[in-house]
Amino acid sequence: MEKTTKGTLYVLIAMILFSTGGLFIKLIHANAYTITFGRAFIAALIFLPLIQWKKLRFSKKHLALVIGYCYLCIMFVLTTKITTAANAIILQCTAPLWLYLYYVIRGKKIIGRELLPRLFILVGIIVIFSAAAGGNLWGDLLALSNGVAYALVQYFMDNDYPVSYNSIVGVNNIILCLVILVLFPGQLDFSGLAAIGWLGIIFLGIFQIGISYLFFFKGIRMISALKASMVSLLEPILNPIFVFFFVGEIPSVHSLIGFAIILFGIALTMLPIKNAIPVEEG
Repeated sequence: MEKTTKGTLYVLIAMILFSTGGLFIKLIHANAYTITFGRAFIAALIFLPLIQWKKLRFSKKHLALVIGYCYLCIMFVLTTKITTAANAIILQCTAPLWLYLYYVIRGKKIIGRELLPRLFILVGIIVIFSAAAGGNLWGDLLALSNGVAYALVQYFMDNDYPVSYNSIVGVNNIILCLVILVLFPGQLDFSGLAAIGWLGIIFLGIFQIGISYLFFFKGIRMISALKASMVSLLEPILNPIFVFFFVGEIPSVHSLIGFAIILFGIALTMLPIKNAIPVEEG
């Protein structure tokens, strides 16, 4: 098998595993903090042997990454619980809009070819928020804020660190567990969790976070970032499909229209731009 084909297959497997998050979060009868902690704890155990402790150095960039990651993980589970899976995942995927706005604020020249896809994303957001698009308005607002957190994570993951990405993911999940223990200890409740619930949390920790990241990092080193981004579009597509078939949750017409518009905008952002001027990082 060719390197590119193998890399694409690895990323594809990762996206399929990522996409199961909405389904299992809906099926597990526990609050968002309990699920987030259990998932992160198991993922931390998986990555623990891969952490390069001697090379680990915390910096402002890594701290920002940790903050974004903790917010992202907590809010994804919380929003999936209180709004539709389709709204939760697609509003989180509005990250390209917030990254672009950040670069514009920093002085990036506005180019029509770059602006148009973001306008599609903005229109999709407006459509989803019209009449709450069959979801929960508060949940949709939190999901939208999670798009900002996702942009933060993407921005700070694209930096050079003295340790491997596996080390970063492992440390991030350890810190996530500590954050929940410190800030939300009263929310943790595993007492009423049935056997199926435990199996769901174990699956999320091992496969949806742990093994999926191993496949993703291995695959992304074999193919171009553009191709990996295109394959990544499977996650926001498959996530609500899994929830529909196994839970029966049907997004509203407004939600589906907004979903399609945002997805189209995201796809446009991934098309290569000739003579694009990169923005230097500060």
